[in-house]
Amino acid sequence: MAHRIKLTTEQKILFDALTKLQQKFVLGILNGLNQTEAYKQAGGKAKSDDTAYAQASRMISFDKVKSFLDEMNAEAISDAVMTRQEALERLSTMGRTSLSNLAEFGEYVVGADDDGNPIVQATWKFKDSALQDPNAMSAIAELVAGKDGIKIKMHDPKAAIKQLADMQGWEAPKKTELTGAEGGPIEIKSISDEELSERLRELGYGRKSNQLDSKVIAEESGDAGSI
Repeated sequence: MAHRIKLTTEQKILFDALTKLQQKFVLGILNGLNQTEAYKQAGGKAKSDDTAYAQASRMISFDKVKSFLDEMNAEAISDAVMTRQEALERLSTMGRTSLSNLAEFGEYVVGADDDGNPIVQATWKFKDSALQDPNAMSAIAELVAGKDGIKIKMHDPKAAIKQLADMQGWEAPKKTELTGAEGGPIEIKSISDEELSERLRELGYGRKSNQLDSKVIAEESGDAGSI
């Protein structure tokens, strides 16, 4: 069944740039038809299914058609992806909602035993306010109906709060301590100018034999130009 498609200003511009046949074709695609069916429904003149398939494949490769469909797909993907705000709201609901917010409990007389004593059964039901609030119901992790009745498992509120804390950066920065070999203190050792020059050469600094010496001489003479 076809459904009404609302276009943004940019999508409308791309749609208006298409031919009438192309417009009907892309609308068919957006309504769930495959390429061949969309081409036929649009009024394509191909007589055989093979020719219709070939024409539809050719049409969907046109730049204007492709640009419009890519824009529509990008919009659909964007709407489907949860935003950071939505994630924070969902986690907040999980952290705040307890079973008492969702259900009400009670004891009811459901009959009598052989001695005439009342049989009392503990029951529960979802609150109307919870049933009307999809965010509150999302706090339920698992709902199982078995021989012992319905069992509810809630999302761990502590885990939700911990994830909120991580996303919001609530926790204080952790202190990191650096240690040397075998957990001992870091050893600081001074090296001579000759050792420094040798290590720089090992790292590829001053590949020309006189490059490092030329820099040292230039700095000592106050003429530290490029080398």
